[in-house]
Amino acid sequence: MATHRLPTTGVRLFFLLMVGACAATPLTFPAAEEHLVKAEACVVAGQWDEVHSLLGDLEQEACPKRLRDRRDLAAAIAYRGQNELWEAFRLLETFPDLYPHSDLRPTVVEMVWEIGEALARSDRGFLFFWSDERAGRTVLEHLITRHPETPRLADALRILGDMAFVDTDYELAQQRYRDLMLNRPESEWFGYAQFRFAMSIVASLEGPEYDLDRMQLAVRELKDFLTTKPENPEIVQTATAAVAQVLEWQIDRHLRIAAFYRRVGNVPGQLHHLGIATGDEFAATTRHQEAVAARNELRNANPGSAP
Repeated sequence: MATHRLPTTGVRLFFLLMVGACAATPLTFPAAEEHLVKAEACVVAGQWDEVHSLLGDLEQEACPKRLRDRRDLAAAIAYRGQNELWEAFRLLETFPDLYPHSDLRPTVVEMVWEIGEALARSDRGFLFFWSDERAGRTVLEHLITRHPETPRLADALRILGDMAFVDTDYELAQQRYRDLMLNRPESEWFGYAQFRFAMSIVASLEGPEYDLDRMQLAVRELKDFLTTKPENPEIVQTATAAVAQVLEWQIDRHLRIAAFYRRVGNVPGQLHHLGIATGDEFAATTRHQEAVAARNELRNANPGSAP
């Protein structure tokens, strides 16, 4: 769970709750509802301090159970109005557990999305102690885990995928983009996720020394994306360049393996990898002619071994 600073209003309400925990006595339903209606009117008016003041009389057991979902939502809206987004989320985090049948759940889910998206966009923080971006990741992970039915799922997965990509956690980035494509194929972000999924694979590669299967997967995903004829020219250029780079790595890898088989005297193994390197897929690479020349030379020297 992400850590965050304790805001001024949060400190004030914390002490109110501590005092109230010892002294709170349940109000009658009519009296409690009257307090809550006043607080909700202050929410509409944007009178955030007044909201907290009124809700101080409804803390914990002082509020009838039937009104507690409305109380928590009003308090969370007030925190958000004061730009204390993390405190607002903390109130809403347990909402689905505390009030599983509340008709306010759709409002809460949308508000959790808005809080997570706003925190993710913020650059506020202090050294390694807290950051809004880290808090935003926590909120959005809560959203996709506890509220997967939300219409904001694709948006949240896109942001989380981008966060993981920036953090060089390419495996997690691929997971987020894959989840978006599988669970929201109709989303406007589908093409973007397809592109970023492929680029996450490319970014995880370490040159020609890396896994050939991963290289082939990266090329296949990028080519599949390009067949959709994306309209963004910058993305097309990036994807095309990535395909070219990975193909260079692939042919280099096959030529290295062929060179190894030459050193150990394994002609069939050498021919196999030279045959792959001379394929049409690699025709535009810088080492294709080198591969063709090496294959032809080997065939001429070993006529009985040629496939």
